[in-house]
Amino acid sequence: MIEKILGPILIGVAALMWATDALMRVPVLRTLDPTFIVFIEHLIGVGVLLPWVLFKYRKGLFSLGKKEWLGAAMIGAGGSAFATVLFTASFRYINPTIAILLQKLQPLFVLLLAVAFLRERPGWRVVGWGILALVAAFVLSVPSFDLGFLDQRIDLHSKGVIYALVAAFLWACATVIGKAFLMKNAPDFVTFWRFGFGLVTVGALLVLGGAGIFNEPWGRLSDEATRNSLLYMGLVPGLLSMLFYYAGLSRATASVASLVELMFPLFAVVLNYFFLGLSLSATQIGAGAVLVFAVSKVSVTRG
Repeated sequence: MIEKILGPILIGVAALMWATDALMRVPVLRTLDPTFIVFIEHLIGVGVLLPWVLFKYRKGLFSLGKKEWLGAAMIGAGGSAFATVLFTASFRYINPTIAILLQKLQPLFVLLLAVAFLRERPGWRVVGWGILALVAAFVLSVPSFDLGFLDQRIDLHSKGVIYALVAAFLWACATVIGKAFLMKNAPDFVTFWRFGFGLVTVGALLVLGGAGIFNEPWGRLSDEATRNSLLYMGLVPGLLSMLFYYAGLSRATASVASLVELMFPLFAVVLNYFFLGLSLSATQIGAGAVLVFAVSKVSVTRG
């Protein structure tokens, strides 16, 4: 009995940790580049995990097969590096609460991946709920129904929405690959390689993008509030949440995991409102509720 509910409980704890992320990420974004923020998060994660995995796994740490190396690289580069950078950057252009709600489109992206690569044929109920979720996501993102984003010039709001959607798609890919990776490897092992490949990827992005990896951003870490925020993001919604999430994912089905993860946007909406003053219009609140409900139906129907 305990084993059956342990997985959902662990995922629920991870979701609560994720919900606190914006409380720190939004203020830090005022002074630091999104890529640099994500780099520091990964640096903290690798620094904390490295002594542990070296002690626990020793030589086995590098004994992965070709497919496992590829999977770890895809999880780290796509799901941990690019997705988090895009998600963080989206906060600069749209209400972070909107970005968080759009992130819950992940089950739909997982469904599309299953159709494309596994040749699954979803029933009409799943398709119907999926279409409703997409409509709700559109209303949430564009409550005024202004189709100006279809113009050749993409405005800043549309840019933020696109960033959030691409991040959600990359996280969906990482969830699918991570589930397979967990079949042969422990959660802490998978988490380490996620952060490891993510760190290398974000470091490369900083160097190639000329964001100043070796100069100005480090000077801004002299601010105690900034340091504390980065440390919290790296340890709690970053490292600890992934350890809890992978431990739970290894004990729960994909549909159950998707349902429990819905605690993340619900708590995030409340926390963002009370602590950051980030509110949504009545139309957006309604659309967000429909989005969460429709996605939950997709998860249950598929499961």
